[in-house]
Amino acid sequence: MDRRAARLVTLVLFLTLLRPAAAQTPRPGTPREWHGTGVVLAVLPPPSDLHATRPVIVIQHEAIPGLMDEAMSMPFLVASTGLFADFKPGDRINFVLRDVPDALLVVSIEHLASRP
Repeated sequence: MDRRAARLVTLVLFLTLLRPAAAQTPRPGTPREWHGTGVVLAVLPPPSDLHATRPVIVIQHEAIPGLMDEAMSMPFLVASTGLFADFKPGDRINFVLRDVPDALLVVSIEHLASRP
């Protein structure tokens, strides 16, 4: 990534870390989770330009019901590097985001069949 793109991705990651205002209200004690579909743009094990200690995945995702009404490309922190070990840019995926303090964390990823 060039510097301009890296700065843009860093800004988007920062905005991602803010709590989503449009999120659904969960039952007490239930973590908020959302399911999304998208394409992997980058997998960044730590350390990276986006986070010093956490793995990051950049996803071009479709709208995420209950969380984001529009499709967009953005980075997400990942629960562990092992979650994206078998993924590469261009892979179509389903993923699960969990609302944790100060972040949206990818806690599950699976491959989707390629489009015909």
